[in-house]
Parts: sequence; structure tokens; C-alpha cells
Amino acid sequence: MNMTNQIDKRSPRTKARVIQILDAATACFVEQGFHGTGMARIAERAEMSAGHIYHYFDSKDAIIAAIVERETSAHEAKMREFQSLPCENLKNEMVARAEEGVRTNTDPFRSALSLEIVAEAKRNPDIAERLRRHDVIVRTEFARLLSEKLKLDHAEGRVEVLFTLFDGLAIRMLRHPDLDQAGLTRFIRQAILAVLAD
Repeated sequence: MNMTNQIDKRSPRTKARVIQILDAATACFVEQGFHGTGMARIAERAEMSAGHIYHYFDSKDAIIAAIVERETSAHEAKMREFQSLPCENLKNEMVARAEEGVRTNTDPFRSALSLEIVAEAKRNPDIAERLRRHDVIVRTEFARLLSEKLKLDHAEGRVEVLFTLFDGLAIRMLRHPDLDQAGLTRFIRQAILAVLAD
């Protein structure tokens, strides 16, 4: 069961507290990195005692895992949105959402968090396994969409190109913070159309 499902099954008060802790921890991790942030700093940012945080999470690693699960669950939710679209609308909707994808993946906060998670995966086998497991789910489902709904061959290769295109935006944003998002979106839309061409 993923973290989002676990949170959803808790009482409203507990759910609110967990989200409060995860939001505070995420902000601290973006500012100071996973290893540069202690539980005391997270507690201060969350405006609660460290002991209170331990009531919900038994360690900082558990908080990191929960943040990774929350991020991956958000990606899976977007995939379900695509799955719900009629076949005839799917390609146009993917192109139309390019702007949202560029905006999300070039947001400085999101970019920093994404790269921090990738760096943590290199150090932490549990986080690496969570990311790989999530990637298999989303990659497989996306390839199935392209194959079954759009009737495209070589769906796996097309998915890899699309994922590489958007995943790379986090790095580009940190290297080139003043990039022209509108111009970038225009060319990404063209790239999506090319990748999805028959």
C-alpha cells in the first residue's frame, strides 16, 4: 500500500498532522538536503515537538520514504487521468498538457526536490527500489496507453523519450534558471507530436 492510501485511511486530524510534517520536511530537504536536515529542524518548521513527530514517523528515513511515496503517487494520479480519456482525445490532451508539464518540472522547488530524491536513491537502496518500482508501474501503464489507445508500435521506446524529455527539465532549470518557458513549451509540443507520430 502506498503512502497516499495510508494517509487517506487515517482520521482527518491524523491526516492533517502527517501532511503538516511532510510539507515541513519537504521544505527543509529542499533548502538543506536530506542529510543536512535534522529532526529538530523539521520539528521547528512543522511547529511541533520532535517527540510529536516520532508519534507519526519513527525516523527521518521514514519521512523521506513517505515524501518519495507522496511524489510518486502524484505521478500515478496523472497517469490515471490519461487512462480515463477517450482514445480520440488522448494525443491532443497530451500535447495540451505540455505547458503544465514544463511549468511543474521547471519549478525551482520541485526541481530541487526531484534531484534531491534522485541523489538519495544513489545512497539509499530502499529509496532506489521505491523509485524503480514506481517507474515500472508508470512506464508500463503509459506504454499500454500508447499501444492500446493510440495503436502505436514501439511504445516502450516512445515512453522513454517522453520521460527523458520531462525528467531532464529539472536539471535544465537548475543550470539555466532564466529559460524561456513559453518558447520551450512550443518546442516540447512539437517533440511530443513527433514522438507520437504513426
